[in-house]
Amino acid sequence: MEEDKSLKDLDFTQCIRVVREVVPADVSVRDDTRIGQRGVDKDNSVITYVRPGRQSVPAAADAPVLVVDDDEVTRRLLEHVMTMLGLPVRSAADAGEMQQVLRKPPLPRLILLDVELPRVSGFRILELLRKHPQTSAIAVIMVTSCAASDDILQGLSLGADGYLSKPVTVRTLRAVVDKVLACKP
Repeated sequence: MEEDKSLKDLDFTQCIRVVREVVPADVSVRDDTRIGQRGVDKDNSVITYVRPGRQSVPAAADAPVLVVDDDEVTRRLLEHVMTMLGLPVRSAADAGEMQQVLRKPPLPRLILLDVELPRVSGFRILELLRKHPQTSAIAVIMVTSCAASDDILQGLSLGADGYLSKPVTVRTLRAVVDKVLACKP
């Protein structure tokens, strides 16, 4: 089996400061651009896991990626990267906005979900998505600053298809999204 070379050069030992402003539409995003902000005192993790035996439902051709993150800069950067990949994108800042987005067809092909959201945690949202027959097969990648082993285990045990801790490079995000979507019909 050929090793994925794009994950070999990960360096999560440095952090960048995120300027609290809207990301312009013409912003240049490189493969090494870091998305998200966090302290340097925690380990970072990149996990891709495709749940075996899952009932998969083919996504509509125009099915979007749903980005759920309360940090506007992070949300805009994730939207921009997904658009660069040629995927339609919708976004939400919290569980309430996410509910509204899910009511508009088509259902998303993928959800990029933060854990630390206002009022309802991403773990609770994931749990509810997996229990609902219409959303149980949607691929979910947790993109969060919660990188403790217990957090990762909780996310995977609730049915996440991937777990990325912030900051995450565009290269890594793209590799994980490609891997998760390649396993979907």
